[in-house]
Amino acid sequence: MKRSEIALVAVLGATIVCGCSVIWVNLKGWGLPGKQAAASETTTATVQSSATASTSAAETEDLSGPLTDELALEGFENYLHFKIKNLDEIIDEGKKPCTWGIASSDKNEIMIMFKSNTGSLLRYHINRKTGKTYVTSYSVEYNNYFRTKETLNIRDYLDRKPTPTPYAIKPSDNTTAETAAKPKVKVSNAVSKTAVVGGAKLPYKIPKVTITGKNTNAVNKKMKSQLGKYDLKGDNARGITYSYHVSDKLISILVHISDNDSTTVDTYKVYNIAVSTGKTVGDSTAVKLAGSSTKKFYAKVKATYKKFGGGSGAPSSFAKKAKKQNLKRVSYKYLVPYVGKNGHLCFIGYVSYYGGEEKGYRVFDATSKKLLA
Repeated sequence: MKRSEIALVAVLGATIVCGCSVIWVNLKGWGLPGKQAAASETTTATVQSSATASTSAAETEDLSGPLTDELALEGFENYLHFKIKNLDEIIDEGKKPCTWGIASSDKNEIMIMFKSNTGSLLRYHINRKTGKTYVTSYSVEYNNYFRTKETLNIRDYLDRKPTPTPYAIKPSDNTTAETAAKPKVKVSNAVSKTAVVGGAKLPYKIPKVTITGKNTNAVNKKMKSQLGKYDLKGDNARGITYSYHVSDKLISILVHISDNDSTTVDTYKVYNIAVSTGKTVGDSTAVKLAGSSTKKFYAKVKATYKKFGGGSGAPSSFAKKAKKQNLKRVSYKYLVPYVGKNGHLCFIGYVSYYGGEEKGYRVFDATSKKLLA
């Protein structure tokens, strides 16, 4: 088969799905980090020139020196033939599953970018001196690239006699794509002091969130600004504690603001933060990221309020009255959802209790339909 007939294909992680028409994409327009190709025409011309040359770059260039862009492209094409046993058959049938080209090139690294027929992106990072190559895969969920387990040395493929590795010889049609690494989430104390409220010492802790690869400065500044306004001593002093739950998609922080006065109702605040962005999200989005829907959540709130009698020790007539008032007040205007212990969907609700004589914000577990605080 002539080199001019070779179609350009890509391998995604350890698998590849074939069977769509190829469309050349301007790599500069993908918004890729690092140095990029000047334009799609330049990238296309570079790839085609290496594919149509009568003598391969590996046969004409010094293989012991730093890799040129042409050598890197040729080595990768050989890697594809080694990895995909029926590649020639695919090319003869005119199937071109995806596009590829050099996205950036400097004195240290050549980066080849792949785009699949499904829109998935892979970057092959080639050390220009050693030929060692690692792969990063784009995660739509986290809007970032993460390193996969796939590694190779592009120099092993320049003479079409590659050194087999356990990863490279895996059947490309029977494996699953590498899972992008999950960002690490940490919730710690931005402030840790002691408040003196009514002569009693109470903890005064303000949370801070860090997520690898995400900027959480805005949410940390917001929490510190809103919670740091309380004094540590005097009439306005408050004790501040918090609990939190972290899932793959959502960080929920419940802050308890106490004044150590048994005659008043404590205050609560919730901060729901998307792991994918590091930013706070609205109530409906938080419910969705928690794996539910607003309709289901709303139904759980109603069921919880039906079980809430307005406080222990309240007469039955008071309980009936409190339930009636709370069910009328059921509205997202008065509800703040969050994820609590054991991953339960919980909420803060403004309710009537003790027969409607008192009102205030209370904390409920919408999953178990129980009053928490």
